[in-house]
Amino acid sequence: MTTKRLSILGKVGALTAARRASTPPPPPAYNAFNDDDVVADGRMPSDFPPVTAEEADNVNLAAAFEKLNLTTIPSNPTVDTCLAHLKLLFAIQSMKEDVGYTDGLWGLWDARAGPLDPSIIPREKPSAEMTPQQKMQDKRLAFLSRIREKRWALFVARAVERYEVWWKSIPGQQLCEGHMEAETSQGYMNFATDMSTVLNWTEEMLPPLDVLMVWHTHMLNPRAFLEDAMLAGLKSFWTTGMPWNRVNQAIDDSDFSYDVSDECKTQWVVRTGLSWENADDSLFKSLKCFRCSTPMEIPWTTCAQPEDYVDATPSDLIGTGYGDGDLQYRCPGCDIIVRRELLSAAKFQKDVQALLGPGNRPMPGTILSPKSGLPEAIPSTVPLNRMFPRTFPNRLLKSGCNGMRTKMTSLIALGGNPDVSMRDVRLEIERTLDMNAMVREIDGLSAGIINKPYRLSPDARIAVRKMMSRYWDNFSAFALELSGAVMRQGVFVEKMFKIDWLHSPSATDTMTRLLTKYDRFFTIMQETYPHQMAVPTLDIDLAWHTHQLSPAMYYAHSVKKTGRFIDHDDKIEEDVLSVQFEWTSKEYQDRFGEVYSECTCWYCESIRSSHISSIGKVLGLSKQEKGMRYVV
Repeated sequence: MTTKRLSILGKVGALTAARRASTPPPPPAYNAFNDDDVVADGRMPSDFPPVTAEEADNVNLAAAFEKLNLTTIPSNPTVDTCLAHLKLLFAIQSMKEDVGYTDGLWGLWDARAGPLDPSIIPREKPSAEMTPQQKMQDKRLAFLSRIREKRWALFVARAVERYEVWWKSIPGQQLCEGHMEAETSQGYMNFATDMSTVLNWTEEMLPPLDVLMVWHTHMLNPRAFLEDAMLAGLKSFWTTGMPWNRVNQAIDDSDFSYDVSDECKTQWVVRTGLSWENADDSLFKSLKCFRCSTPMEIPWTTCAQPEDYVDATPSDLIGTGYGDGDLQYRCPGCDIIVRRELLSAAKFQKDVQALLGPGNRPMPGTILSPKSGLPEAIPSTVPLNRMFPRTFPNRLLKSGCNGMRTKMTSLIALGGNPDVSMRDVRLEIERTLDMNAMVREIDGLSAGIINKPYRLSPDARIAVRKMMSRYWDNFSAFALELSGAVMRQGVFVEKMFKIDWLHSPSATDTMTRLLTKYDRFFTIMQETYPHQMAVPTLDIDLAWHTHQLSPAMYYAHSVKKTGRFIDHDDKIEEDVLSVQFEWTSKEYQDRFGEVYSECTCWYCESIRSSHISSIGKVLGLSKQEKGMRYVV
């Protein structure tokens, strides 16, 4: 194998830089034009002066980033933190391209797609009929793209595992149910607001870039991150958030490679037992069988092939390894088939055991109010504490009703169901909730207290669903499946990379404007949430994301403005987003007298920086913008 794996993170971006050097600079990614290449005011693409390579080169990033006012102390978003955030996104995107183009990584060779003929000219128009040679070339190119996407998917899956190891290495006091009963508990009620415990981030504390990427995504799911941090007791870690000055210093200003000292790398290896480089970690995931405790070595992928292997019919590259899409591994001790569904059930069983154990750790999903996202203390008086809706799942699993406690702690016992999954857990819970006497007993009520039939409250049922949501398609230690979240976040990262505000001569002015828009956006949420859902534009989202990367500051701002901890949901249906974006656009223009969605390419941003605002105001909403999650 000729692949230089050590270059993946140590010299991130080198391959990308080389490719860019050999090709003309791409146009800005933002498409201000409709399907007919006409902007809303009738101008054509040729009416806009292109950004030249000389203009891009004249932006002295090194000098600009040296002047950024950054610290490790958490803050609300500023021009400087937004620029540092952009720099991190560039490093992540460069790492993604570098990984995708690392031929042979994990036995995934480009040659597997078949030979490409450079003499074949692509068809000039999409409507033109393709020759057999063009069809074959397109087929091979599509498969080559899937091979590169597969490398990245495996890289991300391994990065999430590495992040979990790092997370568990951070010292903290685990949350227990008793903490949730005290009005002044530092581990619960005051966890999100006490700013007295800030980490003193040093360079040696930084994780590798792939782990930093996963942490970045985790924080961009604010309620999930708060719940996970509370459960693990990582108070100072939550309070401090992203150490922008350390991250900025570690990322090169020219090729966006991530470079730290040897001491930092050594500290990582000592703390986690993992290699600094993602690709240098083992090709196998070590686990003990959940049923018989037999050690298992599960390959990360079963899609690897020799370099000279060519698929006669391109495969789907799903695979049955630990990082593949269809995990299947037979335990050599008891023959149980390890699948993703089994791993989720095993996670649930482990969490139930933690609830019943001496630590009395509450179940995930029962920590924050589903409505407000805030911690709410369990009432101290009887019977209110026995009937508190949010913690009903904990009472249910601790009860002996319908054998619930025994069943949930022995889901994967020898001689039991070999295909156990969270569907089995749901069925057992539903059976118990259908028994009126059982529900009454779980809530500590005798038949003499309430003579009429006792029904579980809607809020308690919501709490059960909230708990279950932590396990559907998720067997990680966290409240959400982070591999998928990183992939979804990659859409935003790529858009930021393509629009390239970082190299714009007007970058500082752009950041200033988007911070103003973000403040206005939050005002709209403050006055309309939860009756309406405001949808951000791409520039607002950069400020919003930057704010969330200082979790305690974002929490304080959100609660002060809205009385709730506003979450950031990236899984809303496109048709809902389209309707709500149109509502947000109208609301913004009615309130502030400015167009909500406007072109933010370099040219238009430069025009605004020269205080010529007429062009920006006449730009309307293009056909392509409607229904998009992120709209410029």
